[in-house]
Amino acid sequence: MLRSILAAAVVASLATAASAEDAAAPIKALYLTGGGYHDYKKLTPLLTEGMAKHANIDWTVKWGVEPLKDAKFADPFDVVVYNFCFSDEKDKDLIENAVRATRDGKPTVLVHCSMHCFMASDEWTNCCGLRTRRHDGYRGFSTKKPDSKHPIVQAWPDDWKTAGDELYQNIAFPETSKPLLTAYSVESKTDHVVAWTHQFGRGPVFGTTLGHDMNTAEQDDYHRLLANGVLWATDKLEDDGKPKPGYEGKKGAESSAPGK
Repeated sequence: MLRSILAAAVVASLATAASAEDAAAPIKALYLTGGGYHDYKKLTPLLTEGMAKHANIDWTVKWGVEPLKDAKFADPFDVVVYNFCFSDEKDKDLIENAVRATRDGKPTVLVHCSMHCFMASDEWTNCCGLRTRRHDGYRGFSTKKPDSKHPIVQAWPDDWKTAGDELYQNIAFPETSKPLLTAYSVESKTDHVVAWTHQFGRGPVFGTTLGHDMNTAEQDDYHRLLANGVLWATDKLEDDGKPKPGYEGKKGAESSAPGK
């Protein structure tokens, strides 16, 4: 009798777990992109589809800074991912809308040139969690892991290399940020943080300066890094670096069409 009761309990537990996994709603993510110096038309589908293979994400892609003119632009979403390049944009209202969203608690992921956007705004730099204003010349380099146990980078290869990327030099790295990956600059002769976590107000932030073009962006390891950043920011990443039940990637997953 006891054996039957235990067996029934195990079956019920497995059924409950399966039901929870089936019921998990996708992460609703806003992907803001566009601007100069990068081929965002190629990068956008590559990265959104690549991330969706590692995390259960429903993408909405929007172009340019126009969406930021709406103070409630982030409200319908679980996370905002910035991968754009608008360094000379100085509209204080739209910049404040972006900063406020993170400060008030919206999970945020920042990619590559996003750290060089809105250069007139120190508050945007504070939101990013890393200050940078220049990068090394385009060349190949490798990374190191200051914290190999952090769930975002547990699966990141110890011997990862890129055939070419822009290594952003750090000017300031605040105590509210935690380094996850670094790379050595042959120009400044020192290591610079290239991936990190940060807390800005109530908002968790993941950032990486990696990802200038296809030499990095085509790598599945890079897709997983970004996906793990989204999962971590939205509290959907386990301590062992795997997605929580129901938030695993979907085979054959595709991103939403731009402008959805």
